[in-house]
Amino acid sequence: MQHDALVHEIRRFNRFYTGLVGLLDETLMQSPYTLAEARVLFELGRKPRPGGGRAGLLARMFHLDLAPAASELAGELNLAPAYLMRVLRKFTAMGLAGMRDGSENGRPVLSLTRRGRAALVDLEAATNRDLARLIVKLEDKEAAELSDALNRVTRLLAAAET
Repeated sequence: MQHDALVHEIRRFNRFYTGLVGLLDETLMQSPYTLAEARVLFELGRKPRPGGGRAGLLARMFHLDLAPAASELAGELNLAPAYLMRVLRKFTAMGLAGMRDGSENGRPVLSLTRRGRAALVDLEAATNRDLARLIVKLEDKEAAELSDALNRVTRLLAAAET
């Protein structure tokens, strides 16, 4: 298959899928979060991020203590660091994330708060519920076929990226 034709097919599928699950809506899955915000929430829930050293009052007031965590996370998510800082400031203001003492070396880490973990649980439940609605009518054979196709696409694109 010609690369131009494959690019066209991938873009066609992306348009179909993003429309199907509403990824281009203002928020994700009828949640208060955009796709990027939901992804940041998930990543913070998966693994706390190291912060800077002990921050003084002004650094905490202006959220400068978030910068090291934002830099690492921005690289992983391929987001602009300035945009990610805005998301992290928003999460901090909402009480979803915050700096706390790290258990290993006492250095501060950025992690979800209790409120943030609850928001993540709600978001994941809603996402799972919405995706389950998409596949509820699939027979077992069709579900297995879809699973195999998703795994194959993941494997092929991951191999092409390296």
